[in-house]
Parts: sequence; structure tokens; C-alpha cells
Amino acid sequence: MRKQLRFTGVGGQGVLLAGEILARAYVNAGKYGVQVGTYTSQVRGGPTKVDIILDDEPILYPYAVDGEIDFMLSVADKSYQLFKDGVKEGGIIVYEPNLVYPSDDDKARWKMFPIEVITIAKEKVGNVITQSVVALAIATRMNNLDKELVYETMIKTVPQKAVEVNKKAFELGYQEAEEVLAKYSSWFPFSFYVY
Repeated sequence: MRKQLRFTGVGGQGVLLAGEILARAYVNAGKYGVQVGTYTSQVRGGPTKVDIILDDEPILYPYAVDGEIDFMLSVADKSYQLFKDGVKEGGIIVYEPNLVYPSDDDKARWKMFPIEVITIAKEKVGNVITQSVVALAIATRMNNLDKELVYETMIKTVPQKAVEVNKKAFELGYQEAEEVLAKYSSWFPFSFYVY
């Protein structure tokens, strides 16, 4: 089953790493995954996005199609505003409520989930740099992807010295997504919860 996902932020927030891990996890499972990052010439602070396509079949066109993206996670308002229209009607958007400000029209158009990605990384994990792995875990749960596969791929991808802190980040992000999904369970069919 084909999935198109998008992570958006600003340069330096690690959205490219989250996309790389997701695509690699699918490839490791013998399936197909690609990720394409877009960023401005600003090293830090410029709008950044990474699009990820996951499929059971070969991917002939490696770019997500605007208007057909199933899921987006955003941790910066300027990139949210720039890239949100790529999400399909009724698609899922997770946003950092302290930094992203969706309009009432946005909330009517998409399924919007406020999750404090950066706060989780900074205060619960104790390391703001882990926000990309928190986001990765949230995307894994919200899209019902194979938790163990993504988790193991993450462990093999992050620097060895950062494995333990990123394990904590993944578990906390996944748990937060579980709680949010339970709160908004009426939005999803029962099958969404089957592991």
C-alpha cells in the first residue's frame, strides 16, 4: 500500500534524518522507500521539507505529488504555511502547537493533531536534538507502520553515542501518538488500531 508523507521544519531541526530513517526502514523490509529533501540556501532557519514515499511496489516517480500527501508533520510555521497545501483533503497533519499556527480553515480541511514535539524532546527526553526521532516515532504510529522495523533502523542510523537517548525519544514520541489517537479515535476506522 502506497503512502506519501511529508516532514517540514527549518534548517537544523533534523527533518531530513527522520525521512531518511523511514525510507531506509521500508527498504530493509524488502519493500520500496524513497525520500527527497528540499531546503533553501540558508544553512539554519530556512524552510525545509522532506517527502517520503513508501510502497510495496517499485516507485517509478520518486517525488510526492502535491495534493495527494497522506500525512504531514510540521515543527515550524513558515514551512507549514509554505508546504501544507500538498496534503490531500482530509489528510493528517501533526503540528507543534507552540510554533505552528493553523487557521480555522486548515482545521476544517485536514485532521489536525497538536503534539508538542520539541517540548517532548527538550523536557521529557532532555535533549532537543532528539526532536527528529520524536517526530519519527509519531509518524510511525500515526501511519500504523511497523514499529520494530522503524525502531531498529533508527538505532542503526543515529550516531552510536546517541543511541540510548534516541531510544527514549522514540518511545516517548510513540506513546504520545498513542494517547492522541485514543483521544481522537472517532476520526479513524477500527482497523487503524490493528497492529
